[in-house]
Amino acid sequence: MAAVDSIVTWRPQLGPQAIAIDARYIIDELFLGGGRGGGKSDFLLGDYLADVEQGANWQGILFRRTYPELDELIRRSHVLYRGAEYKVGKHEWRFPSGATLKFRHIDSVHDAAHYQGHAYQWVGWDELSNWPTLEPYDLLKATLRSAHNVKGMRIRSTGNPGGPGHSAVKARFVDVAEPMEPYIDPVTNMSRVYIPARIWDNRKLLEADPKYIERLKAVGDDALVRAWLHADWDALVGSFFKVKREEIEVEPFDIPPDWQLALGMDYGETNPSAAWLAAIDYDDTVYMVSTYHQADRSASQHAEGILEMIDNCPFTMGRRPSSIYCDPSMFVKRRLTPVNEHSPADVFADMGLHLTPANNDRIAGWRVCRDALHHQRFKTFRGWSDSWWQTVPALPRDRNNAEDVDTHSDDHMADAWRYGMVHIYKPFRVEKPQLAGTGQELINEMAEMVRGGRNRYGGN
Repeated sequence: MAAVDSIVTWRPQLGPQAIAIDARYIIDELFLGGGRGGGKSDFLLGDYLADVEQGANWQGILFRRTYPELDELIRRSHVLYRGAEYKVGKHEWRFPSGATLKFRHIDSVHDAAHYQGHAYQWVGWDELSNWPTLEPYDLLKATLRSAHNVKGMRIRSTGNPGGPGHSAVKARFVDVAEPMEPYIDPVTNMSRVYIPARIWDNRKLLEADPKYIERLKAVGDDALVRAWLHADWDALVGSFFKVKREEIEVEPFDIPPDWQLALGMDYGETNPSAAWLAAIDYDDTVYMVSTYHQADRSASQHAEGILEMIDNCPFTMGRRPSSIYCDPSMFVKRRLTPVNEHSPADVFADMGLHLTPANNDRIAGWRVCRDALHHQRFKTFRGWSDSWWQTVPALPRDRNNAEDVDTHSDDHMADAWRYGMVHIYKPFRVEKPQLAGTGQELINEMAEMVRGGRNRYGGN
């Protein structure tokens, strides 16, 4: 496909991009996506570009949820749309033919209402699954109209599994028909189709960034990897953690006196407070040796209960942990009397438990926990970690964020676990192999590798 009026030529890559472009006069609503790195943004920009020859009657608008998220799209459009004029103040492209494309952000239905009464012949939604609902999308269907005989008026969207709108997008596009199979909505009579796109379909990206797949696999969440790499919309259904009891549960034993002890805690008064005593061995494996899980208690009562857990633990000889990591909210002071303010952390300190606010980056924390499970460097004492086993393995994913647990579930012990692990666990690292040989032997070996066009560890 060559654009008109000296605008840079853009050609879709063979596969999903080309199929989606070819459907522009056939399908009203098309969703392209599934895998990360599948060339989705280029598709949106190219799909609009395909009909700029229709001139002033071809008016388009492209949405993201927030304006900062538009930056990458705008930067990319400057590569594809050379020969057109970009109006910086209006965030709008004007083409020699008279066609225009606006870049806008919409966060909610309230924002979408501002566009009622507008008329566009092309409407695009980038990363549709970032919207919690499809209400803005549905509301702005009414803007797809023209008083002229415009060919190919359409709505185009992209996205990945996960995100706040995962379930809504899946139900709308993925579940109603097989991939590539058009579906006619019985209410609107509009046709729609889902076209999967995966990283392997974007040969240009793989050529420019051959390590992209390895970085994607490094997220540490097998379900996310299946979703983002293989466009598997069902991978994110079910529990957040994949853990087998027989792999990490061990018989209790006496903790050597030189092992480090630490404690992680999630605080609540009406809601449960949870805590766990950790022991770290010489190889940085973390053992959960005892737990605390109680609700409807005051700060002082929780402190007493945790002290009792620590002092009566039969495996640590009553040693106190060197560090206690907790929810940062425990340091927020509360007015108890007109002249007296205390935080829960103050109450704990008065009883000899000095707390440290934990890093509360939930996503990073879960990645640390998952790394420990994957490498079997987190162990639980049989019979002393029941509150962990009763809650953590069953935690579901958050419907609004596939990289987080559902915060409406019983996640208190999980949070306590995360607060501790993010500070005491050292993520597993694979040491890079070292070249053998020294001096002239090494020089000769490297020269041979260069001449042969190969590397030492396989491949070219």
